[in-house]
Amino acid sequence: MDTCTKLLSDIRAAIKEFPPCISSGNTQRTYQNACLLETPELRAARYTQRAHLNSCSFKAAALHTARYNIFDILGITEKEVLMCRYLADLLNPEGRHGCGILFLQSFFRDILKVTDANDLLLTHTDVDREYVIDNDRRIDLVIRNSRFFIPVEVKIHADEQEGQCYDYAQYARNAPLIYLTRKGDAPSLYSRKEKGGTAILSPDRILCVSWERDIYHWLERLLEHIREPIQSDVIQYMDAIRMTEAERGRKIMEKTLDLLYQSPDYFHAGIEIERSMKTAKVRLIRMVFDDFKQEMARILPKYGLEPETESLYYSYEEKTHEKFYDCYSTYPGLNYVVRHVRFQKENLNLWFRIEVEHNLFAGFALFDTKTHWQVNEITQELMDEAARYLVRDIITPSDWWLAWCYPNGRRKVDSYDDVPDFKLMNPRAVSLVDPQVRRTFVVNAVKKFEEELLRYLLTE
Repeated sequence: MDTCTKLLSDIRAAIKEFPPCISSGNTQRTYQNACLLETPELRAARYTQRAHLNSCSFKAAALHTARYNIFDILGITEKEVLMCRYLADLLNPEGRHGCGILFLQSFFRDILKVTDANDLLLTHTDVDREYVIDNDRRIDLVIRNSRFFIPVEVKIHADEQEGQCYDYAQYARNAPLIYLTRKGDAPSLYSRKEKGGTAILSPDRILCVSWERDIYHWLERLLEHIREPIQSDVIQYMDAIRMTEAERGRKIMEKTLDLLYQSPDYFHAGIEIERSMKTAKVRLIRMVFDDFKQEMARILPKYGLEPETESLYYSYEEKTHEKFYDCYSTYPGLNYVVRHVRFQKENLNLWFRIEVEHNLFAGFALFDTKTHWQVNEITQELMDEAARYLVRDIITPSDWWLAWCYPNGRRKVDSYDDVPDFKLMNPRAVSLVDPQVRRTFVVNAVKKFEEELLRYLLTE
């Protein structure tokens, strides 16, 4: 076994020493980005950046949160019962937060995807912690009213129990069993199969919810609607949701550093691995674009698109993108010309482009074939001309982009758990190493680009 292989083997063994503290979540901090974990200062900056959406008190609360987290100090981040109690109080219309049905209403809408629960029904909803069923067993959380009985099973440290999900789901009414884990993973057959029987709970009767993806972003969207002091408490709770895995990442990084310093051979092997990783990550980006190229070919005639082959402007196939990790970005992308568009200036083209800055996104952009450069100043006149070919309501110029979105459909510039970030190599980006996962992601991304962008192209 060569030194690089031995070092990787030892690093894998080190990672196994620190199992995830919450058993699932799309934004878990893995070894690949352990050295890029959010520090308190970065968290403060992240919240401060959003301060303009709220009041000055939001900024103060965020800075305070970054330095001091009561959930972490009390060890609550590792205890599912206590984390669940705070969540239950938020969902309770009569909770101590004093916000009435605000949290419950948005939970029904954003998490459960139930849009017809009226205010009267929500006001008369009970939220129970450790709801007792047969043999003194307890469901972590239950949301119930005259229409719904929603059992919520939470997993942080606790192991699965035989037949647990099967049993709890029998109590559900007009709703699935919610299975709340870090990654939003599904329960195993061990939990879905009837204890002592043969019946198996169907996966479509389970709603898998992630702490870090679903619960975190659900609360994040509500922040601007919450007043102090509750706002500061919610921010601390959000921080606590992500803090547990950050601590795991820190321990893994420390263990890895110890391994690297064991011998000059190991340190040299680490350098070789680092060099190889740059090439491997660039290759992954190209593989993703190859899949996009293949999937886009299927819909080109539908939208009157054709591959751009003359300028190859920032094409992902260019050799320069081998330097992607040596600078801010080399902007690899995939360009398509919208054939039927004719601007007054004949040298202007409307492009549909898929690009990686850090995150992957797509949109409509203007390109000047005379200067062989992007049109960075989109005037009102150009917007009016573009509105002959694009539904005007989606045109929101930014640099050379007329309209754009991430593969999850969002337009707000931010980091998202379900959008690959190839600079930080977040878990979503790393997952694309798997060919099947990559293929599924590309297919779904193209569908989303159709829904949010391409369908607004106007025909001749």
